[in-house]
Amino acid sequence: MPPKPRPLVQFDVSYYKYPTASAGSWAIDLDWVHTDFHKTVNETFADPSDDVTFHSLVTVHGIFTEKFFHKAIRERVIRQFADAQIDLGEFQGLLSSASSSVRGYKHEWPLYSKWDALSRIIDHIFRQTAHRAFSNSQAYHHVTAWLEEFKIPRICALCGKEFKVIDLPEWVYFGSNGFQYCCFQCPLETPRKRELITLIPSFVETCGFVPTSTAGPINHAFTARLPADRWPRALLAYVKMGGIEHVNRKFGSWFEALAETGALPKGVLATARGIRCMAGDGHVCHSLDEQRIDNWLVAHGLPHEREPRYPIHSTLNPTGRRRADWRVQDTFIEYFGLLGDAGYEKKMTEKIFLAQHCEIDLITIHPSDLESLDQRLRCLLSE
Repeated sequence: MPPKPRPLVQFDVSYYKYPTASAGSWAIDLDWVHTDFHKTVNETFADPSDDVTFHSLVTVHGIFTEKFFHKAIRERVIRQFADAQIDLGEFQGLLSSASSSVRGYKHEWPLYSKWDALSRIIDHIFRQTAHRAFSNSQAYHHVTAWLEEFKIPRICALCGKEFKVIDLPEWVYFGSNGFQYCCFQCPLETPRKRELITLIPSFVETCGFVPTSTAGPINHAFTARLPADRWPRALLAYVKMGGIEHVNRKFGSWFEALAETGALPKGVLATARGIRCMAGDGHVCHSLDEQRIDNWLVAHGLPHEREPRYPIHSTLNPTGRRRADWRVQDTFIEYFGLLGDAGYEKKMTEKIFLAQHCEIDLITIHPSDLESLDQRLRCLLSE
């Protein structure tokens, strides 16, 4: 008996039924509003734009809004946290005092690091923003309309099975960047190596760029870069290819597969550590995305330094080895291409902290920004 085909994404469909799939309650206990913790968060980190962000996201993502909201405000809060130079011990005191003042609330929320504090701040901003929004009948109408639309069964665009969007796990919905036309239980095919010779280049061509080895249907760094009109075709090509894990088993690694099947552009070398290529000015780049950014700087006549060192900092850069990706005059540029990995995101946060503490202008670029570099980097043209 042949083995059962692997699903596109592994999860227990019998468990994930609404409301299990959703983030749960967004409610904020009103007792928190009268605490010093709430006052500090509100005065130091909240922004009037949060309400606009929430309304725009809840209209599109309904019950799955929370993670998208967190992502939208995270970098701003990181910069604000660095500027505020909050003492972690004092902040723990504010949080503990707030939790003990809430009627019947006994749970302590220890802060082991500034990453924990950031999570508490972002979560509190989300909850108070959601509370304000749902005090307005318009936001309630948006969510109700969303639920009415997405509780209706629909047919998966890939495998033809019936499913409900509201039954998708939150982490699947967010990881797919809110793709609403797939059940994510579609069976992955298992093509032979000789068939992959054409299937791998077809997947790359369908994406419109060369995906990294972490690409997949719920890798937000990958899915956020896919244009909406390419999503179904790219996902179908991924299924036919058997997924990157299947490719790795056949070729040894994703990069070896790209090289062997001719899916890499000319002048690009696949190495054990990834892709190595050269920009138009001779700068060595560690990915095609980096090459694209470097070539943008060249095309716009912006002299730039590759991998400049950050200043030494007693805790954030004690050895002085930490580097940015580029420097244009006094502005540093970082390309954060592996979002979704906890360790990588911690390093990203540390670099943003470091730049703030050293008063360095820092431009961050994410995979979703690569199609709009003119907009993301236009501030450099006026310098």
